[in-house]
Amino acid sequence: MELGACNLLRRTDILNEPVKHIRVKDRLTVDELVQQYANSGSFGAGKLSTACDIYERMLRDGECTVLLGLAGALVPAGIRSLIADSLRENRIDVLVTTGANMVHDAIEALGGHHYKGHWAADDFVLYKYHTYRIYDVFVPEEDFINLDLKLTEMYDQIADEYQGRSLSSREFAWELGKRLNDPDSILRAAYEAQTPVFMPAVRDSEFGYVYNLHASRRNFKNVLVLDAFKDVPEIIRICRESERNGMIILGGGVPRNTIQSAALATKSGIDYAVVVTMDRAETGGLSGSTLEETVSWGKLKGASDKVMVPADAMIAFPLMVASVVERLGKNFKRTPRRKTENFMETVKK
Repeated sequence: MELGACNLLRRTDILNEPVKHIRVKDRLTVDELVQQYANSGSFGAGKLSTACDIYERMLRDGECTVLLGLAGALVPAGIRSLIADSLRENRIDVLVTTGANMVHDAIEALGGHHYKGHWAADDFVLYKYHTYRIYDVFVPEEDFINLDLKLTEMYDQIADEYQGRSLSSREFAWELGKRLNDPDSILRAAYEAQTPVFMPAVRDSEFGYVYNLHASRRNFKNVLVLDAFKDVPEIIRICRESERNGMIILGGGVPRNTIQSAALATKSGIDYAVVVTMDRAETGGLSGSTLEETVSWGKLKGASDKVMVPADAMIAFPLMVASVVERLGKNFKRTPRRKTENFMETVKK
């Protein structure tokens, strides 16, 4: 409700919807709990219930392309299988992610693990025991060594196959997914579902530093070539060919900017938007910038269905997915908006 035109308002227009207090009398399903949040409609709980509503509308809208932006250390924290399942079940049409998240996906796909740790661990002790820490998650050093060796072999194979032709990060992601056999892998699921995965800052991850190992072994000749600019027409075309675009952002940063800038470049704007972040807007960083700010750029439509949820994405996103899947029911089948093979043929032309 807009409160700007105060001279047209009556007090009853303002005080028209009482808060309904949350009650838990018996066992609740996830969506029943989210509906209790909606009854309250207050603070983060109210925003989370709104996010579930918007995500449901995205999936029910047969003309909407759903783009997920993934930033932060969410894959090592445990969200990996949920993303992979969402790709296979067509709950995500496009994934835009940091390279680091896909590095950690590949670590597990190659037999490595992430372990529950503690944020107050003695980091010098961890260093002596060759254990890396990501807040309260531990990763053995040898898993990265194994990753480097296996990725170097994959880079060699891809370089020999492409013979100097450059790859977009989407092509690179599929080539990796093709070589990973773990069904819980995000990269494998994306390859099998032919869902585009963009890693616009792929160099800023282990993928970039493995390149040096691969290239130095070949004296920097006949090596893997990635072209960051090749991503741009691909993701722009996806947004341009979509009747409506919906974005879900977990974190922010480069993935959020990539999705929003593609919508700006097509002058189409985003129709549905959910941003889950704990960052603040005052520093001007994109991870915390308000959705209203993006309207000024034309990245988001002024009349878009939007909400920012100030929450830990590891809490909020699984609740969102569980709630919406429950609402849709077992018989709901969503046809993916993008027919990627046709899309790629168009791009090649």
